[in-house]
Amino acid sequence: MIGIRFADHHFTFVPMSLSQTKKIDFLPAQARALMPYFILALAILAAYCDIFTNDFIYDDLATIQYNSYLHGWSHIGDILTNSTMGGAHVAGGFYRPLQGLFYLFAAHLGNGDTFWFHALNLALHIANACLVYKLGIRLDFDARGVFLAALIWSVHPLHTEAVTYMSGTADPLCAFFCLSAIIVLLPDFTPRKILKTIPLFLLGIAAKETMVMFPLLVVACLFYVSPQRFNPRTYFRTWPLWIIALVYAYWRLHAENFDGPLTYARFYELPAAAQLKAYAYSPLFRFLTFLATLPQYLQLLVWPTHLHMERNFSVYENFWVWPVVIGFMMTLFAAGCIVYSCLRSKDWLSMSWGFLWFAAAHAPDTGLLVPMNSLFLEHWMYLPSVGLFLGLAQTVVVLTRRLPQARPFICLMALVLACAFSIKTYEQNKIWHDPVSFYENIFASGESSARADNNLALYYSNHGQYDKAIDLCNREIAHADVYSGTRYTLALTYLRMSKDDESIAKAIENLHRALEIDPDFYLAFQLLGDIYGNLLHDKEKADFYNSRAEALINQLP
Repeated sequence: MIGIRFADHHFTFVPMSLSQTKKIDFLPAQARALMPYFILALAILAAYCDIFTNDFIYDDLATIQYNSYLHGWSHIGDILTNSTMGGAHVAGGFYRPLQGLFYLFAAHLGNGDTFWFHALNLALHIANACLVYKLGIRLDFDARGVFLAALIWSVHPLHTEAVTYMSGTADPLCAFFCLSAIIVLLPDFTPRKILKTIPLFLLGIAAKETMVMFPLLVVACLFYVSPQRFNPRTYFRTWPLWIIALVYAYWRLHAENFDGPLTYARFYELPAAAQLKAYAYSPLFRFLTFLATLPQYLQLLVWPTHLHMERNFSVYENFWVWPVVIGFMMTLFAAGCIVYSCLRSKDWLSMSWGFLWFAAAHAPDTGLLVPMNSLFLEHWMYLPSVGLFLGLAQTVVVLTRRLPQARPFICLMALVLACAFSIKTYEQNKIWHDPVSFYENIFASGESSARADNNLALYYSNHGQYDKAIDLCNREIAHADVYSGTRYTLALTYLRMSKDDESIAKAIENLHRALEIDPDFYLAFQLLGDIYGNLLHDKEKADFYNSRAEALINQLP
């Protein structure tokens, strides 16, 4: 009887009989070397094969569908100097020019068709799965454990927010450059190699701001591979990376027209963000909230249920609540594992590396140093989970070396888990199919979100389902009248239903309320200008509102 196993990082066929020890390699060596990558690619294609007809959803509208910068190559300069939503004249956004350039290329490949944006994310995810496997091999982890870890990571449904969601490109794109750079550095991290990774580091930063944590990941990997891990001089060679990270961080935190302090300060003052105000201005609350996220992330990594966006994650102001206490215990366990592996047993060194990788990769999203505009997002686990899966797999391999008979059972369980995750990912992709399935999933998960209500109402309004749009808007206003977009959508829907005096009066009333909530909401000024100019023929008021809208647009990136 013949079975499959790994030899180094190749697939080989070996007899299952103990009396026969000769390997039977019926594939050429080069094909065996490529087999793990081929299987990973097939597994991802099977799990994500149903995403190509999914529609634009959520931020896709501003970053892709209505982004004027994607209409021609002449806008490359605009992409390089503006935020991700600058082309749609939407405030905020992020400075991710490489993401914008990839979108420009995808837009011209298919004339704006969603297929090419999905193909872009899927290609990046396949490449990253291969890089995760390569990373484990370069760390000298057991090839079988590395493959199973990469397989589970690649089909994990938690990553649909980074892969299936078209606007999630920044995460796989950043991870591609990050993983590539670490692989270049391994195993010896020479100063020459560190200089070679600088272009990859810069490209990663251009893909997503969180690449600023790259030096921390380098330190984590140096800690694992270097015999001189306790000598501070071991880490001095990384100084060029730290200089780049610090210069970029300073510029990014003080840059205008992106998500710098001024934009965030204004954001936290909005009524819809009232909950985040205490979080933003209290480092203690941010720390307690970060601790509370850890058990929730762990649960989603072990078995992801109720995956959705717009989570109403609470701001924690007290240590003595279970989520915070459990998160604190998890942090103590990770710290204890690192200390134990250093002082007593190297069997846990790979798990310590996994914890250090997770901490480094997740650091920019914790809110500990810089407040975030969200408290909990699934796509934040895309890169950090790499360390956990690889580290855990290698630790299991090391701890079971005296129990070889247990390894086939563990491998079988890992394969069963990968299959279950793959099926769940395939089903989760359907939730991202269109705005209705996407937003209804949020509501079915028990979340209350003004933005979700408004976006679904706007979708209904755009498709002529005016009664549904009005009902959704009124429901949200009755719950909490704090979101200017809801009032704008309600005004727009009234005008689409009828242009009689009553509808016009309702539209004007809702637009004025929108401006009370957000005085800089330029879309409300624009619509008021249209009403007074085209429907009421009041040129003086039309000019006033149009000029106000134009002034606000000119302030946008």
